[in-house]
Amino acid sequence: MQNFLRFLLAAAICAFAASSAPASGFDAGFSDSLARVRSAVVGISSTASRILTNDLLDDANVRKILGLPDGVLIVQSGATVTGSGVIIDSEHGYIVTNSHVIADADEIEVTLKDGRVLQAEIVGSDGPTDLAVIKISAPGLVALDWGRSSDLKVGHFVAAVGSPLGLEQTATFGIVSGLGRSGLGIDEYEDYIQTDAALNPGNSGGALVNAAGELLGVVRGVPPPNEGAQGIGFAIPSEFASKIVRALIEDGEIRRGWLGVSVTLSQVGIDATQDLVVDRLSCNSTAERQGVKLGDAVTALNGHAVSTEAAFKNAVSLLAPDAQVILDIRREGRTRRLELTLADAASVRSAPVHRALDTVTLAFPVSSASRACTPNGPVLLEVPSDSIAYAAGLRAGDYLTSINGEPAVSSPRIQDLLDAANGKVSFDILRAGTAYRIEVP
Repeated sequence: MQNFLRFLLAAAICAFAASSAPASGFDAGFSDSLARVRSAVVGISSTASRILTNDLLDDANVRKILGLPDGVLIVQSGATVTGSGVIIDSEHGYIVTNSHVIADADEIEVTLKDGRVLQAEIVGSDGPTDLAVIKISAPGLVALDWGRSSDLKVGHFVAAVGSPLGLEQTATFGIVSGLGRSGLGIDEYEDYIQTDAALNPGNSGGALVNAAGELLGVVRGVPPPNEGAQGIGFAIPSEFASKIVRALIEDGEIRRGWLGVSVTLSQVGIDATQDLVVDRLSCNSTAERQGVKLGDAVTALNGHAVSTEAAFKNAVSLLAPDAQVILDIRREGRTRRLELTLADAASVRSAPVHRALDTVTLAFPVSSASRACTPNGPVLLEVPSDSIAYAAGLRAGDYLTSINGEPAVSSPRIQDLLDAANGKVSFDILRAGTAYRIEVP
């Protein structure tokens, strides 16, 4: 059935081309464009010593049978990972790829379209976005220009070029199947282009292009096989990827500013409109100290509207430490404009020197700007696992600071607030230094 649908799609394209221009001109133009793209797409092979890990090796009984003491790891030397990359700067030899393709590499080889095999060095890598930049030195390189991924619409025709299964410069054709895909749990920052262009192992890091040969996305790959990924593949949008790449070339790493909030889509008001509402607020964060509150509806960041959780998270991730940002919010029907200064995410998460506190994040209390960050309500001593409260996310040890935005200062007050609630109830809690808003239908 899929092959039949592809046949119909190809027939429709040919019919359109024939009605608008000579077929030979259409074929030649598209072929010429792909020829340039294929010259800019490289095969990548990285070799490293990697720790072997899987469910079996993590099983205590299996480790006992194999005679593996706790803490002993199996290291595979000379492990090879293959993928693709795209030359984005012919003068300096910069190549963008996925960070997992070159992770922990001891040696990286790049194969060009003309057959040359060159050694590459790592310029910078960013695990949270799975993007990396490597560099080669060679004459006669061909580079692609970044395109505008924001111009893409579902149904636009695209081509993917890479080295699937070791087949260098393979081109596949399809359409944009979806935009703004997130919540897949693949990377920390997700806002993928979805396409039905055929992608296979080895395509990762390759190019997603339009008919003009512009780089619209860096291929991320497909979901795991058990997810039924036939006809589904993802690429990192060019306008997001290019900013990460630029920072990696300049600094070798990504230094992210820390705002200290997260948002979720929630229905606000009787008009049933959905807004991005602050549902998590880190106490003593830059946002909390400078006036952001749980329940604020975020309407714009630096003057640009944000419509999804992923778009907001990604936009903040591109801001540098100490950046001055303007956050437009709506609170209790009134619009406000907050001017905030971001903190350094690395310094916030820096670990103390003693190994006993490795990976522990510390925040010293200061006077709080938010009632949600002041534990002046009751602490939940027990939350049964079969209760509605537990299913909603409440846990033992949480401080209940407010109900529907009103202080929960006493048992009678709590009862009055619950009696007055009409439909959905919101609970503001304080848990381990972070304020959360939990909504219960």
